[in-house]
Amino acid sequence: MEISEELQVNQPTITIVGSDFLSVANYISVVEFEQDLIKIKTKVKTVKITGDKLRIKYINTDEIGIKGIILGVELID
Repeated sequence: MEISEELQVNQPTITIVGSDFLSVANYISVVEFEQDLIKIKTKVKTVKITGDKLRIKYINTDEIGIKGIILGVELID
């Protein structure tokens, strides 16, 4: 069975829950990891997460979860 291109989600999906949890699906790698800054490379752009006491809650091949005080999220080149 073939899935149409419209239904395929190859784009990064960013989900923010409150101000203390964020997940990024369809990511490639973690580029930078500090307590106040995390950069995650995706196929399209890099997701820049700024905050305080940031930590990786979980990481697997499809998704990464970030916990901490999230102050900002940007898509950068």
